[in-house]
Amino acid sequence: MPESIKIARYALYLLLIFTPLARGSVQEWAIAIIHLITLSAVTSFMLDRCVKWEWKWVKTALNKPILALVILCVVSAVFSIHRGSSLRAIILLINYLAIFYLVIFAINNKPRLLNFAYLIVSVGAFLSVFGIFKRFGYNPFSWWNYDDLKYSMDFLSATYGNHNHLAGYLEMVIPLTLGLFLIDFRGGKLLLIIYLSFIMVTALILSLSRGGWMGFIFGISFFSYGLMKNYYFKKKRLFLGLIGSLLLLSIVILSSTPVVERAISILEKEGEADFYARTVAWKGAIKMIADKPLLGTGPGTFSSGFTKYQPAGLSSHFTKAHNDYLHFIAEVGVLLIPIIIWMAIVFFREGFYKLRSPSRLIRGITLGAMSGVTAILFHSLIDFNLHIPANALMFTVLSALVVAPLPGKGHAGTYKSEQLKKYHSFVA
Repeated sequence: MPESIKIARYALYLLLIFTPLARGSVQEWAIAIIHLITLSAVTSFMLDRCVKWEWKWVKTALNKPILALVILCVVSAVFSIHRGSSLRAIILLINYLAIFYLVIFAINNKPRLLNFAYLIVSVGAFLSVFGIFKRFGYNPFSWWNYDDLKYSMDFLSATYGNHNHLAGYLEMVIPLTLGLFLIDFRGGKLLLIIYLSFIMVTALILSLSRGGWMGFIFGISFFSYGLMKNYYFKKKRLFLGLIGSLLLLSIVILSSTPVVERAISILEKEGEADFYARTVAWKGAIKMIADKPLLGTGPGTFSSGFTKYQPAGLSSHFTKAHNDYLHFIAEVGVLLIPIIIWMAIVFFREGFYKLRSPSRLIRGITLGAMSGVTAILFHSLIDFNLHIPANALMFTVLSALVVAPLPGKGHAGTYKSEQLKKYHSFVA
């Protein structure tokens, strides 16, 4: 195995572990470490390519929309209202894209793919178990007691500073865990996967994140749809039994008084983070878009640009739109909308093609990753999870797993006709 691939793989492992443990990596020092780890991996990879003079690029269906996104962001940054902020945002975007392609290059066979999925699930399980212990007052790690965020103690937030962002992370990881369930594990492994699923669902519910609950419902609904529609997946009754058990667990936990109170409080309060305040902020973001529709205010400039658009009556200044779509469009303009649609079409098309693979591992991880992405895309309508580096990185990784080529293949579309022939022959 080339040393550059090994270094890239270890860098990805380190990022997956570090980012959620470092308070979601929202602080500048954590972002700097992300840059350093990624830069080390990319430098090693590029040096190896220079020495061997091997510059063959792996094609994915997202290459063209990604290029369009980068061009739009760079052009928007040129006309930014604050070029320093835009430069930092562009660097972070390039970092995420580097991680995307590192996953494509480094996680390129089935054993590595399975180990990669194991690591993601393990981190999600740790966050869930630790979060439950911390929520009920059993936290042996003082560095994860955030004295500057007193309100976080009222919710299950684990290592995160905000319970909504922990929920965003878990709603991406839980479907991937269920994807492992479909690999046809038996005995102890099967019981472990079921147990971890219950633990993570429990933590998600106890986070009291209403957006997280809704995102999870959408994600698991997509998972169920993909499973029921796919001919190759077996043991559907067993899976439906698991889903039913998870829903029963949800009902039991949701019946607790704190959860019920949280569920019915959507429109009752008028603080910064409640639904009412967010809708008011969305109106201001729409006005901001209307004033600079073509190229926006520049990447990373929402906080400064929103100052004159924030409606009166909010308790504090909004640095995020609490809607990732409005936030990004306000920063880079309405030309982002067709790029988002283009990316979504390509992403789901490639994912559904890969679900026709005869490999249980490929099908399980692909469906799990697609469902996790679906969950966070819905949650992003009412929150800003994609502005939390740990969650944005997980979103990037899951997207790469979906569109990555199969071992020895081009991107999913290149084997479309072959898979369709096999699929129709089985159906017939």
